[in-house]
Amino acid sequence: MVFDPQTLRLLDTFATRTRRSFYGIRQGAHRSQRRGHGVEFAEYRSYELGDNPRYIDWNLYARSDKVYVKRYLEEETVSFFIVLDGSRSLTHPDLRIKWESAAHLAACASYIALASQDPVTISVLGGTHSPSFWGAKAFTSVRRFLDTIPSPSPDSVPDGLDIVDAARRAATRVSFPGICLLISDFLYPLEQVAAMLGSFRARNMEIHAVQILGPSDLDPSPGSFGGTLVDSETGEPLGLSLDQNSRERYAQALSAHIERVRQHCYGAQVQFTSSIAKEPLAQASIDTLTHMGLFV
Repeated sequence: MVFDPQTLRLLDTFATRTRRSFYGIRQGAHRSQRRGHGVEFAEYRSYELGDNPRYIDWNLYARSDKVYVKRYLEEETVSFFIVLDGSRSLTHPDLRIKWESAAHLAACASYIALASQDPVTISVLGGTHSPSFWGAKAFTSVRRFLDTIPSPSPDSVPDGLDIVDAARRAATRVSFPGICLLISDFLYPLEQVAAMLGSFRARNMEIHAVQILGPSDLDPSPGSFGGTLVDSETGEPLGLSLDQNSRERYAQALSAHIERVRQHCYGAQVQFTSSIAKEPLAQASIDTLTHMGLFV
């Protein structure tokens, strides 16, 4: 995975915007739930024995004859937990553009988070899990980790990946509430999608779901009116006759499914973004980051 200087300069213009405040691990760039001695004023509190006198508001004392101390919003780090769908529908060699787009987007998000000194952890559903990465210099390690994730062979998951169980297992790795960036094609029944998201909602995460669709998802058999398709998840063959009417019904069913997922995310307070896997990867990732609402 190669990033040219122009792409890195574009990524440097982004910053993370969280909808909520979190308890962080270290001092950072995000508003914390803690009250202390930061920069932005939060509230007054009655003076207690042991408080530092430098934080007493003497002007308020002169007006009210009561002693109050100023409390400020602390700024701390926010944990970034990036989850990649490792099922065959993203990582199958014939669908490689989808995985490359997902991995590139994960790398771009990691770069922005690491530049803000936020810790990044990457989990591949059905695959491997990374350690926590800290600091801008760790971006090289992130790229190396993403580059070494193997595609599943046809025999590695013979019955398909239990995506719900994989999501639950990944969620157990969350140590601190923070940002969850879930990247998948979400081509699962809605109840499975809801269960996936629910695993991370239960960990009190702010979830951003990005759907990556490939050309074959939009048109499963371009230029052909019939043939045999193979389910990339289960390996099962499926005979299809794709006349114009069938293509229109398929497009309508796909659009309806995406809308159901979008509406569920809206109700669950999950930010949902749909993206098409395409070249060049850098520009596609920048476009997706722009529309996500997480990075500004």
